[in-house]
Amino acid sequence: MRTLCGTTLALALALTGGCKNEGSTVNPDQGSNLVGDFSDDTSFGDDEFGLDDDDEALEDDGAEVAVEELPPLPKRAKATKKCKGKGKKRVCGMVDPKPKVSASYGTRKLKGDFRWGMSTRDVFKLLSREIEAEYTKRQDKASGDAMAQDAARNWRAEELQDLQANHIRFKSASKHRWGVSLIQYEYEDDTDEEMLWIKANPTLRKYYFFRDGELWKIFYAYSPDTWKGKPYADVVEEKFKKWFGVSPESKVKQDPKTAEPLVRYFEWTSSDGDRVRSFDMTQVHGVIGLAVLSAGTEDAIGERLPNVGRDDSYTDVVNDVLGGSDVCYDDDGGISECNDSDDSL
Repeated sequence: MRTLCGTTLALALALTGGCKNEGSTVNPDQGSNLVGDFSDDTSFGDDEFGLDDDDEALEDDGAEVAVEELPPLPKRAKATKKCKGKGKKRVCGMVDPKPKVSASYGTRKLKGDFRWGMSTRDVFKLLSREIEAEYTKRQDKASGDAMAQDAARNWRAEELQDLQANHIRFKSASKHRWGVSLIQYEYEDDTDEEMLWIKANPTLRKYYFFRDGELWKIFYAYSPDTWKGKPYADVVEEKFKKWFGVSPESKVKQDPKTAEPLVRYFEWTSSDGDRVRSFDMTQVHGVIGLAVLSAGTEDAIGERLPNVGRDDSYTDVVNDVLGGSDVCYDDDGGISECNDSDDSL
């Protein structure tokens, strides 16, 4: 079985005493529904995450990732107020004249350098570069403080190791436990699908999904604490509509037998071929979900939507392992990088 230590990772771990393979970093005692039930206190090795003996472990080979430059977008239109009906039935609301353009501004900022069709290895490299950038900031801040510099090196090594451990190929033979998680409807076993996931900060997890070796969807799971306890409706109005536009479609998926609603969600469509969906998953999973995906890939493989019905059995200990966003908005409503004092998504 191959070690999870790659070239970059091995260099980092040399500073901390070697390479260890402990699989997922989720605390088994938490039993988080994000990755299934770990209450039996077992950690996963790479074989249990679907890696075969002849599979190469992910590593950063030092080569730069080619990031496709996107064409410029038209100017974002200003939302206008429109009304329908008469008398007591008159309803007014804000309407976006160019909803696809507005959605493109938001998705481009949210995705950053990530592009649909990127390989698992390229996404791994980009995520590794984010770790390296944060490591550089920590080292600069720790200048002259030997203990703080050691702590920064330890953080870097652990983050790189976790990143490699948090890669899974969805194979039923591996008996992985993602089938009882909040992303259980986001993938299919034995159809050449993979995932990388990261704990971006204390209140946010990001899940990068691949089909046939190509990135096609990113799922963001936010703790409600990200927005200081705001209800989902307020988050949509104050955050998501500011990012992606004020005119999303309100949709519902129903049970084909009973017609009962399985999930309600808002959907934005961008001029770049993205779909953005927001989900209130707080009652069952304790999170607010935001999915950004390639419309073309979904049209080819079929719609993937969560089921947030209360009849499923899940644990709800998630607030202590989820967290906020590294994306914020400025005074003009545009998405920008976050400072510590920013109101983050």
